[in-house]
Amino acid sequence: MAKENKLTDVDVVLYALYILGGWQERIHTEDIALKCYELAPYKFSWVKYPHYPDSMAVWYALGDAKKVRYGSLVIGGSERKRGSGKDKFGGWRLSEQGIIWIKENMHRVEEALKGSVAPNNRLQADRRIKALLNSRAFGKYLAKNEKAEISHAEFAESFTCTVNTKPEILAERLEQLHSSADILNQNIVKQYIDFCRKRFSKQIEGIHNG
Repeated sequence: MAKENKLTDVDVVLYALYILGGWQERIHTEDIALKCYELAPYKFSWVKYPHYPDSMAVWYALGDAKKVRYGSLVIGGSERKRGSGKDKFGGWRLSEQGIIWIKENMHRVEEALKGSVAPNNRLQADRRIKALLNSRAFGKYLAKNEKAEISHAEFAESFTCTVNTKPEILAERLEQLHSSADILNQNIVKQYIDFCRKRFSKQIEGIHNG
């Protein structure tokens, strides 16, 4: 218990989000709460009824992890407020800074929790990466890098989208795939995504000419 007590609520929440697959997609707050309870019940249970997970403790920890002073380690918000403000999706996902945090702190957290847990949804991430690698747009990028001539349709198709995909969904897809590539050490994929962010910034941000 001594080592476990050295962990903060944010430490456990970020690790739970990681092993639930939050490095590539949004995870529901209640799923994170249940996983935190499984990992560290002494931190994430009710006081009077310790056999119940305390979702509020998880909510507060996620809120802290989202703050700039903590490093903006997660992206997301309440599922109940979905569709309002800047966050239109609900649920939580590790930010790019959060991925870096996981890589730097995972061993420390696992040591305190006495064991490691494999992240979920690795197969799904592999499939998404493979689809991008096999796309026409990515082939053009490999051939000519920054000079590649890629159409809007080819760009969208490489992320399993279309030219009619809403900008916020497209931006989310790019962020998800960038996080997946980071975890899977696919640096060339990260470079391609960064190239697309610059080349197709208007489409991603929803800016139209005229």
